[in-house]
Amino acid sequence: MKLSKFNLWVEDYPASSDYVVFNTRTQALIKINREFKENLDKLSSLQSTVHSPQIKDKLDSLKENGIIVEDEKEEEGKLKDFFRQLKYESHTLPFEVTLLTTYSCNFRCVYCFEESVKDNVFLSKETGEAAVKWLIKTAEKRGFKRLFLVYYGGEPLLNPEPIYDISCRLTEWSQNNGTGFGFGIITNGSLVTAGLIDKLLTVGLKEIRITLDGDRDAHNQKRPFSDGRPSFDLIINNIKSVIDKVAVGVTGNFDRQNFESIPRLLDYLEKEGLLHKLQKVDFAPISPRLGPKSNPGAIELGECLSFLDKDGLFKEVLAIKKELMRRGVKINTGLAINACALIMQDGGVTIDPKGAIYKCNALLGYPEFSIGNVREEEFNGRYLDFLNIDAWNKCPQDCPYVPMCQGGCRFFSYLEKKNFTDLSCKREYLNRIVPELIKLEYEKLKR
Repeated sequence: MKLSKFNLWVEDYPASSDYVVFNTRTQALIKINREFKENLDKLSSLQSTVHSPQIKDKLDSLKENGIIVEDEKEEEGKLKDFFRQLKYESHTLPFEVTLLTTYSCNFRCVYCFEESVKDNVFLSKETGEAAVKWLIKTAEKRGFKRLFLVYYGGEPLLNPEPIYDISCRLTEWSQNNGTGFGFGIITNGSLVTAGLIDKLLTVGLKEIRITLDGDRDAHNQKRPFSDGRPSFDLIINNIKSVIDKVAVGVTGNFDRQNFESIPRLLDYLEKEGLLHKLQKVDFAPISPRLGPKSNPGAIELGECLSFLDKDGLFKEVLAIKKELMRRGVKINTGLAINACALIMQDGGVTIDPKGAIYKCNALLGYPEFSIGNVREEEFNGRYLDFLNIDAWNKCPQDCPYVPMCQGGCRFFSYLEKKNFTDLSCKREYLNRIVPELIKLEYEKLKR
């Protein structure tokens, strides 16, 4: 018996005589006192001695949660099986599909990762019909028990008709087929109305997610209308008009310029009686994007990668999560398994307004990265190229983060190495942020 190499230990927490251990493969989080931890460090002698039923129960529990393993061979086998399940058995999860109603947008966000592929292309009735047929056929063929759509863009509400029509068709199918169905909308919030929400609720709408990048001044600088007009007040009024009708989430993007405005936004949302009515509140660092269609490798906003550098934005990420917790808002600590859709047989897909299918939203609009089309029976060769990527095999044997990151984000690998197969290792960053995230996860579980 030995301690798992995927254990992460936080010493002197929650008290000076305690440890918290988190296993990145099983996601188990357990508090252990110092005396028992010292015995665990001498695990072989602990096994060979006669001990109480209580100690045996503790050891059995630790083994069940992956904190203790039989030996290196057993752990390697479990890791390979873990990755095999992620890759090939995701059909047991809900089938999550993102569907773009348009590439067009009425905003001019300064960091938009779709800026290079913006186009006045709208999902047509014919393409929508092809998408419905593809979704039904795929769900039935793979045995999914639930289908969840996320309408996206561009700004999806610039073309709302397909949202109703497609959802109406899928609602009818799900009722006849016994498959669960629902959908959400990711929107900038400028076109949300109570009447539209009432209509969409009849065909399966479950939630909407709206982006606010800080308080009024910060948001209006980052996310103005295409003609330069401010958008903050309109969005807030629209949220107020629907928040008692449907689950509303607010997410935001930040960099070093607008980071300090986020607490002011939370103050404002609290003052307006909105903060604790929101289903979700979350903020993330601005992500990089590809270059123009003619040369996607000419990376734009590549400096955004710095938020994952060892001296990057981890302090800001933690500060926001702690601020949300302080206000009683549920948070996502980010310790979950990174199940990359690119390398999953049945992982979520994204369908663009032309019917092209992608496995990663960051690749939208670049046909060379598409894995197929809703009008075609089979995926193309790019699908298998992605599926066969096992970057984690290149990771150092002693890295405890392998189950969580699987060798890093495949999109970031392309940004950094111009291919999808190399490591995109952020171990130094993880060494700094993960112990603090473990503490937050522990505090979250205690509440």
